[in-house]
Amino acid sequence: MPRIRLYLKKNISKDEKIELSTHDFHYLKNVMRKKEDDKIIIFNDKEEWFAKILSENYLQPFKFSRKKIHKENIWIYFSLIKKRNIDYLIEKVSEIGVEKIIPIETDFSERISIKIDRLKKIIIEAVEQSNSLIIPELCNPVNLKSTLSNWDSDRIIILCDEQHKIDNKIKFSREKKIAIFIGPIGGWSDKERILFDRIDHIKLSLGENILKADTAAILALSKAKGSFYD
Repeated sequence: MPRIRLYLKKNISKDEKIELSTHDFHYLKNVMRKKEDDKIIIFNDKEEWFAKILSENYLQPFKFSRKKIHKENIWIYFSLIKKRNIDYLIEKVSEIGVEKIIPIETDFSERISIKIDRLKKIIIEAVEQSNSLIIPELCNPVNLKSTLSNWDSDRIIILCDEQHKIDNKIKFSREKKIAIFIGPIGGWSDKERILFDRIDHIKLSLGENILKADTAAILALSKAKGSFYD
């Protein structure tokens, strides 16, 4: 079976002719060296199909593969860090699987601007290669104080805190909604800790070592996904 996966922002129906974008056509023909009648996998936000390449720049779905299944509902908030580390963080949490990715402005975060469109491309590429059907929603940066001031109590906060050295054995039922907060290199400020203390939350230890934010995000998300039970 084909291993190349291509994300499409359109509905997919059996035997229809789907016109490829210039970017996707270039990728299949010039990068992957695909030709007419070769088979690939295509998917959208709902389902996945097997498709064959037609002449010119068209695809034709010929066999249904699977539907998207909603599993864990996890959001991840991360403090703004250096751009190259943001790229890596976005890529890896998208591979692991998360519903929403939200950059946050904190007292010790980097003062940078991010290019949402470029990061969305990183998300798509990560999901294509990871065999996932979940395209994380990427949000514009938000302020930590205003975010916590309007917090929905139905979503459980997991606060990654370098000062918390006890290894929590966290467990959640599958229907629980989770939000993971990853701080900057300098950690959370005293004022920010007070903000978190006003809201119910769970502190999570990521071990004895001081981790970079991108490493912490990968470890925390992996721990959270492993904590669910049916």
